[in-house]
Amino acid sequence: KELAANYVHAGMIGLDGEKMSKSKGNLVLVSNLVANGVDPMAIRYALMGHHYRNDQMWSTELLDRAQSSLKRLRKAIAMNTVYESSGLIQIIIASLADDLNTPTVIAAIEEWVEKTLQGSIGGDVTAVRFSLDALLGLKL
Repeated sequence: KELAANYVHAGMIGLDGEKMSKSKGNLVLVSNLVANGVDPMAIRYALMGHHYRNDQMWSTELLDRAQSSLKRLRKAIAMNTVYESSGLIQIIIASLADDLNTPTVIAAIEEWVEKTLQGSIGGDVTAVRFSLDALLGLKL
């Protein structure tokens, strides 16, 4: 009897060059980060920068970069005119269909943000906001 039709093997998240574990006492808990005022969307954004199957190291630098990128994304989303959006949405959908390739998604978002902040126009900010929320869980 088949136990599952689909399964996912996720990489481990480490800290300071070794895997996190309760026995080592080096756990970084999302609940603690949030309790200390870290935006949950920044945590999500930081983790999406690596493919889910690959091991990655957690660090304050990783979180700082994600917070900075998220701040720029929110600034772009708040603008009245934004860069062309259909291409971004197509990349998000195609990349998620390609084994949840979130690093490609993050790169596309950051390129879109850069072009928007430089003044490029022609996009639909509502469609981008909806897609980021519905497809990635990024509530901005």
